[in-house]
Amino acid sequence: MSIINVSQTLAYRLNPHLSDINFKKSCEKILKKSKRIKQRTLSNILAHDNPENSFIDDGQHIYIWYLAIGSMINPISLYLRDLTPLISYPVKCPNYRLVFRDSCGMADIELCEGEAFHGVVHLLPRKQMICLDKVEHMYKRVTIDIVDYQQRFHRVFVYKMNLIGQEERHIGIPSERYVDIIVKGCEHFGVHSSYIDRLKYEQPVIPRKLPSTYETINNIPNDIYYTDEDLLKHNGKDSMFSLWISVNGKILEHTGLPSNDHPNYENQKQFYEFVLSHLAGREVTHAISKAWYEPMYKLPLNDDDLCDEHRALVEDMCVSWGLDNSRKNSESYWKPIGRLCQISKKSKP
Repeated sequence: MSIINVSQTLAYRLNPHLSDINFKKSCEKILKKSKRIKQRTLSNILAHDNPENSFIDDGQHIYIWYLAIGSMINPISLYLRDLTPLISYPVKCPNYRLVFRDSCGMADIELCEGEAFHGVVHLLPRKQMICLDKVEHMYKRVTIDIVDYQQRFHRVFVYKMNLIGQEERHIGIPSERYVDIIVKGCEHFGVHSSYIDRLKYEQPVIPRKLPSTYETINNIPNDIYYTDEDLLKHNGKDSMFSLWISVNGKILEHTGLPSNDHPNYENQKQFYEFVLSHLAGREVTHAISKAWYEPMYKLPLNDDDLCDEHRALVEDMCVSWGLDNSRKNSESYWKPIGRLCQISKKSKP
């Protein structure tokens, strides 16, 4: 794992205890809901396995060997994205290191002879892997070789972050939330404690914000409300209507992409395409709480599971993504136009 040099102001490390109680409760809840595959069925599928291949074809279905290096190590993240591995186990990935890239500090792999990092391999149905491909829009799937803790080799798929032009994205610092998700997942699936300790005690993180410092989307027009039906019309499927989303009851309109020679064009284009595919024309607070799981809070199985503080966190995340055009010296491609009347009482003033 690559440990990057940072100034003293960013020399903050994970506090893994903040989320212990809620993570344990969440795991207990999904364990009750999960259905385990019968051992006989699993054995029949694995009988068709070839370690040289990153997939299994049993003649009826195709299954994908997938190495999780970030959020998908965590069982709650898997559950919230409707991913149901047939089997999961910890592995070591030789001659690569884990790095965190871009301003958001997302996990990526980097070729590095002599180094190694650890992760968790899942065997997923092909349909689920295709769905995950769409979610991981900043990545492409590549194959690499891993070794399990019994020293058995296997070829697997892993997500490698897309280049910008011909260049790798810059090294970044991950959030405390993100590293907490990875650490909790590593502990759950039995990754070596030495690797977990490196994540806990050596990897710099951006500390979690205090709820009192959460930022809100501002400049919402007064006394302008829209219904769910109004919002749905703006789901991007009809060119007559601009693209809208609602964040914590605050409706935002997409104002267009920057010019294609703008340095932020590719990032904004990818984000727009993600919103168009997954969030357009609806209230997104619950969806974002699932996609960007925060272990400190209750498992967000439905909208009612979100407390006011959790909703405020989601709104703060959206502000950090540039969805608030009131911030100084920032470029936003979204404009607040009103509120969603059904949940306006829950949104912040």
